[in-house]
Amino acid sequence: NYDPQTMNLKLIESELNISLPGFYNSAIQNYPFKPVDHLDFVEDNLVKNSDWIIDNNSSLRSSTFFGRQWPQAYFAFGHDGFGNYFFLNLKENDPTIYFADHDEDVSLNDLPYLEYCSSMEEYISMGLEDQQDIIGGKV
Repeated sequence: NYDPQTMNLKLIESELNISLPGFYNSAIQNYPFKPVDHLDFVEDNLVKNSDWIIDNNSSLRSSTFFGRQWPQAYFAFGHDGFGNYFFLNLKENDPTIYFADHDEDVSLNDLPYLEYCSSMEEYISMGLEDQQDIIGGKV
């Protein structure tokens, strides 16, 4: 099990040989989601644990994502609990949030098709809405 309070951005960059974008670092440093018992899915959307980040990204790079090659420039930072990942394309300062769904028969290089939302701000806003809906008992 991973301790959700253990986040070292420099370690992630060094272990994965990447540079994390400022908007991601800011989201982690100003973590927007409050822990709610039995509702870890919102926190899973933006995992706050260096070991999870490093382990999952290393694993995706070294094997495949359901038979498809995982590009080195992709950075998985969250998941849905069903084997699918939310990720960034670290090339060209792309602010878009993408979703790799193993049930979709689509190339991981087809980024427009994999787009989940246009920015980290929008992504966080969607997560906060989801969390509020659940806490408010609206679902």
